[in-house]
Amino acid sequence: MPQFLTKTRDSAIGIYQYVRLMPEFTKLPILYILLGLIVFIPGSIPASEPSHGFAYFGEPKYPKDMAYFDYVNPDAPKGGIARVAGIGTFNNLNPFVDKGILSGYIDPRIFSITHERLMMQSDDELATYYGRLAETIEVADDYSWVAYTLRKDAYWHDGVPVTMDDILWTFDAYKNKASISWRSAFRDIERLEQTGTWSFKFHFTESAEKTGQLIIQTASFTPLPKHYYEHHKIDVTTMEPPLSNGPYRIVEVDPGHKVVFERVKDYWAKDLGNARGMYNFDRIVLTYFFDQNIMLQAFRAGVIDYHREQNEKNFHTEYDFVGSRKGLFKAETYTMGGAYGMHYSVALNTRKALFKDIRVREALTLAYNFEWANRVFWHNGLERNNSFFIRSGLRARGLPSNGELALLEPFRDQLPERVFTEPVPLPENEPFGRNRDTLLQADALLREAGWVVKDFVRVNEKTGEPLTFDFVISRSEFELMLTPYVDNLKRLGIHTVLHKIENNLMVNRLRSYDFDATIRKFYTFNVPFPSRMRSQFSSQYVDPPNMTNYVGIKNPAVDFLVEKIARATTEEEMNTAGQALDRVLLWNFYVIPDGHPVGRHACYWDRFGHPPIGAEYMRWSGFPNLWWIDEQKNARVDAGIAEM
Repeated sequence: MPQFLTKTRDSAIGIYQYVRLMPEFTKLPILYILLGLIVFIPGSIPASEPSHGFAYFGEPKYPKDMAYFDYVNPDAPKGGIARVAGIGTFNNLNPFVDKGILSGYIDPRIFSITHERLMMQSDDELATYYGRLAETIEVADDYSWVAYTLRKDAYWHDGVPVTMDDILWTFDAYKNKASISWRSAFRDIERLEQTGTWSFKFHFTESAEKTGQLIIQTASFTPLPKHYYEHHKIDVTTMEPPLSNGPYRIVEVDPGHKVVFERVKDYWAKDLGNARGMYNFDRIVLTYFFDQNIMLQAFRAGVIDYHREQNEKNFHTEYDFVGSRKGLFKAETYTMGGAYGMHYSVALNTRKALFKDIRVREALTLAYNFEWANRVFWHNGLERNNSFFIRSGLRARGLPSNGELALLEPFRDQLPERVFTEPVPLPENEPFGRNRDTLLQADALLREAGWVVKDFVRVNEKTGEPLTFDFVISRSEFELMLTPYVDNLKRLGIHTVLHKIENNLMVNRLRSYDFDATIRKFYTFNVPFPSRMRSQFSSQYVDPPNMTNYVGIKNPAVDFLVEKIARATTEEEMNTAGQALDRVLLWNFYVIPDGHPVGRHACYWDRFGHPPIGAEYMRWSGFPNLWWIDEQKNARVDAGIAEM
């Protein structure tokens, strides 16, 4: 029997293609036999059995009848108020339009406590999703479609059930009425088919890349209430709280200044195992401040209860005050479980002739004194980005494994020898004084590349052309980061100019790759998105505008390894290809790595209880969803603030 009949992923189309190649006299009998066998396959594309969850690799950790997630407190008490801060302002409560400034806590694409998706991601697994609005999920073996069954007891906040009419209307709205970002999010879905009173199926386009990422995209599908939007516009900004179906509803709005969220007491999902122990505050008050320094003063005065501090300087200098010294205030550091990627780095545009020479790129990397800047500016709160896959299984460590070597060997002649023979960490400098040793190494490399020093200026040995280039940035912290580096380059005879421009101009410069060097993040995630990786690293995206291959990488080994990651069917296969890619990217010195935070910081008045922070795959502190008010602590803090 042909091998493809033993694999459930093969379709009738595949069978036809196989038979088409047979001799004419055998085609008809064989075709009848094969079509008869297909009758026993449910649907034209075989699929797994309906399940309560979807795991990108392997099987979900938790069973259908799970009691609760291991990382929550299932007995967390309900009640109390949590006050948080936003910086800036807002003038929109409609997350489905790309206009205005959206309030925090309501965008389903980022973080929403007001809207429910079909599925929600667990925080102690690599990439596993469990049904919220969806009771079951069924996936075609070739990822050509995914089917869902809705829960029959899900309700909007006005008591109207969530039905198939909402699903069908929402899909049409996303495709034809919502903002471009929402239309783009579901561009790989060709059509939506209703398959039953409570069931439906997303069919993907032929051009869509058939991987588990398609399923994850549909898991984030956020239905909208058809009956509400029959009388409201989806494509305009509004300050009227929209009807939703999540654990919280908006009950008060002070435009531009405050949004108050109230826990829905009869929230339809409160008894689900994947919601138990969550959504414990009765109210969450989000107050906006135009200035961060004013917000910090209000925070220390007890006006705000919780803030996720992302500025290392602030964390080390702004929280030593009376409340902290009296033990009423906590500033905790926890380790993120999510991958950082290449958190920040100086991207060298290899489209420019100067940066085509790998020796020049390495010399510029050696000249960057990360250790000094980390001590002076960031209070040693950062670690060097010695990987494009920080905190993920794709990070390269030590020497290449046998699996990596097997992938790299065909490209040996096109790769630096050190990819095969040396581990990847960059040399460390002393955090005090100049990085003299690495500057001497940089000088030697530049001389080898034909750039010598004459009259204190680095020039091309043959043409006399000076070595000079510009940095283009748009943020003040980048200016702080690059100023000492510009001074270091002067010691090598290299003249550079630091241009700080407004953000709109920066966007246009990036779109057309109109820069010599700039500072960028390269996101890669625990399970990389194929389209994002190609846009950042693949040769096909060097020339088209509006892509994120800012450094102009055009390397066949990179192209090959990106595709291996995209098509990986096991976590081990993905990690091996990622580790090989990491080495190739690092040893080509496409970027000058800066640092990533040693940990993230949760700063708060000690009113709360919370589960342990920093589980293996946990990407946040769990606030506000997993935290609760501890009444004893709360009373102590109130009394302490009153005394102060």
